[in-house]
Amino acid sequence: MTSTTVLKSVSESVTNGIAILCLFSSVFHLAGSSFLEALIYLVISLLLFAFRNRLMFDPAQKQFVITKQLSLLNVRIRRIGERVIPLATVTEVSTGCNKQLNYIGISYLSENEEPAVYSFSCLRQADKLTALVSASGFDQNIQPTADADADRRSATRSTPTSLARLFPLFMNSNRDIEERFSVLRCALPTPKHKLHIVWMVVGAFALMTCFILYSSQNYIAGLVFLVLTYLSYWLTSLLISNKHYFVYHSPCNQIKVEENSLLLPALLFTDKQAREVKKDEVNDIKVHWNTFTVSDLDRLTASTRRNHIVDLVFDTEYGATVSLSGMSVEAEPLLLALTHWQYPLSIERTNKAVFPMVRHFQYGIFMSILGIIVWAMTTFVI
Repeated sequence: MTSTTVLKSVSESVTNGIAILCLFSSVFHLAGSSFLEALIYLVISLLLFAFRNRLMFDPAQKQFVITKQLSLLNVRIRRIGERVIPLATVTEVSTGCNKQLNYIGISYLSENEEPAVYSFSCLRQADKLTALVSASGFDQNIQPTADADADRRSATRSTPTSLARLFPLFMNSNRDIEERFSVLRCALPTPKHKLHIVWMVVGAFALMTCFILYSSQNYIAGLVFLVLTYLSYWLTSLLISNKHYFVYHSPCNQIKVEENSLLLPALLFTDKQAREVKKDEVNDIKVHWNTFTVSDLDRLTASTRRNHIVDLVFDTEYGATVSLSGMSVEAEPLLLALTHWQYPLSIERTNKAVFPMVRHFQYGIFMSILGIIVWAMTTFVI
């Protein structure tokens, strides 16, 4: 198979890192005359080094190929799985980056003609990712800057058809066009001028955690308070947002979508004034979405993934509103109503996490596993 470039997944990179630790353990055991343990660690490290999870584009067959297998010295030991996405079924290829993490999302039509998305992430391979997308003949889906011109903005206008591709489970169902949409105050962004209160609470819990660890050496209690420290950030943010966005003189928290006007509640504007905005007074409705997956280390199949709205902003003649998310409003029915009445709507992909708490939980598990490995090596090896 001829391939222009090959991308190595995050899961393979992490597996190789663990394999290096096992290889060091094998060397330490060999130096300590523990030949059996050294052999066991060596075998484990070789198996981990043999793991392959890669994405490539085959220009001859015009298809994307994702392989999972055990291979050592270019000799295949066992094939775990393989996915082939023909280029003819691909509707869009989007890329993004988050610090050292690069990802690619391939939107395509499955065998039963249903829209699907396959996501693949890799570490520090931006140049290879660009080369792979170029070889496929697709342009990278780059987010426009804030001062982009009107022609470029109009190219991203969304229609019911494009929304159906992004949210097939919702848009392809027979649903009535709703008129009113409630906004959950506690799920709105925490005001920047009140973030110091959140960090003061988090700092207090962090000091309590350090005090318990220092005075009692009770790691279980310390771990419990560490979790409480993390949860205090979200709980404090919820309480502050719920109080800040409650407007006493205008307590209505519903968005009303009509054919020729929008009724936006006071809590969405900085001056706390509700407004009825005519359709021609709406400059743009900016929507950002992303795909939610359970793990960044091993992407799930497309059938178990869903796209979600990360933020939604009404840009009007009276100014921009507070950013809404899928947690603060029923975004999919709202988008359906907006597109039905033909409001100006632009939708783009972002690299922001859909549910940040889930991603933080994943990082916590990863750090815990890494801590256990380091503790085991320092206790039983070194």
